Parts: sequence; structure tokens; C-alpha cells
Amino acid sequence: MQALIVDDEPPARTLIQEYLEDVDRIEAIGECGNGREAIEAINETAPDLVFLDVQMPGLDGFDVLERIDTLPDIIFSTAYDEYAIAAFEAGAVDYLLKPYTRARFQTAVERALERHDRGDDAYADQLAALLQEARTDAEESPERLYVRHGDKIIPVDPDNIRWIEAAGDYSKLHTDEATYLSSMGIGELDDRLASAQFMRVHRSHILAFPAIDHLYSDGSGGYKAVLDDGTTVRVSRSYASAIRDRLV
Repeated sequence: MQALIVDDEPPARTLIQEYLEDVDRIEAIGECGNGREAIEAINETAPDLVFLDVQMPGLDGFDVLERIDTLPDIIFSTAYDEYAIAAFEAGAVDYLLKPYTRARFQTAVERALERHDRGDDAYADQLAALLQEARTDAEESPERLYVRHGDKIIPVDPDNIRWIEAAGDYSKLHTDEATYLSSMGIGELDDRLASAQFMRVHRSHILAFPAIDHLYSDGSGGYKAVLDDGTTVRVSRSYASAIRDRLV
């Protein structure tokens, strides 16, 4: 594996270089001292693995994730534990809390090698969920939703979402431009999105009020909602009175 080291502190970069000398299968191909350098280096060299510092001046580690063209395996590192270590360990390859020992570093790189050998990219969805958690204040609706789109994690502005439908444990976000698959279930999205703008209208559907053109009865106590682009979405009987009260 080829690895890129990203940290704004030179001693931290030197330490990773030193620890990597004991790992035969990982080659350090460069160092970056800030987020902008990291974005450029990742897009140019497409490393297999990035040791990514979370807190950096200017663009932080999360900003880097939003701006890279392809998603390498990520081992986060930071001196702070406020980003929920358990979530990082589930979503990223690993999470190194500074200061860490050589043994802890070895555990992290072994996980990276195992994931690389499996060729498993499911962790990208978990990284998107992790980025969402880090970017969203628990008391407020998210300004952006993060989804995996090809080899990237991209932000989706909730103002651009027309409607959402359940897709198993995932959700499909329908916008004017494209449809994106979110790793969050429809129940979690219902809890997170602003109630003034969105409403659950079916166990499998959420509608954005600005997208609704009109409603008509489906003959069984529910409605069919016709959106401004012509899409028809079912409103179940159990949600009919609530949406009628909101629209009248």
C-alpha cells in the first residue's frame, strides 16, 4: 500500500514515518502539512491509505474528505476525543488518539492491510455517516447531508431535496440534479431534517413542502402528492390529516 501522511505538526509526521519503517507492506509516498496540500496530493497520487489529522488550520480533515476525487482508506489522528472514538473506529479504518504508542499504531495499520486485502468498500458509507455526525449539531437540522457518490463523499443541500424514499436500511434522496443513496435510514432522516420544510407522509416517503404542486385523493383515505416536476408520491391514510393541516 502507498500511504500519504497529513498533519500540520512536523513531529507527528516524523513519528508516523518512523513507525512505518517497521511495516514492510506500506510505503510512505509523501507528507502534507495542511488540508489544501492534502487535497492536491490525494487527487494527484491516489494513495491507498491516508493518515489524516482531524484538526488543522484552514481546511481540516473533514474538509479534505469533502474535496477529494477518490476515497482512500483513512486512519484519522487527533489529540482530541470529542469526535466519538467509537464512531470513528466503526467508520474509518481506525482512529489514533494522540499520543499513541507504537503498538497502537501497529494495530491501526494491520486493520488497514486487512481491509485492503479484502477489497471491501462498505466503510465508505460509514465514513459518510461519520462525517454527517461530526458536521451536525445535535440540536439543529443539518446544513448538508453527506452521501457516497461513486468514489467520493459529497454534501447534498437539503434545500435541493424534493423527496426521499426508503431503500431497505438506506434512503434515496431525490434532487433536481440526481438521486443519491444515503446510509441513513428514513427514520433517522425524519428526525434530523427540519420539520418546517420536510414531512413524513408514508412509512417509506418524506416530502419537501416546497416541491409539492398539489394533492388529490387516492380514494382510500390517503392522497397522491404531485410534485412540481410531475413525480407522484403516495401519502398514506395515517399521515393524511397531518399533511392536510399543514397545507391548508
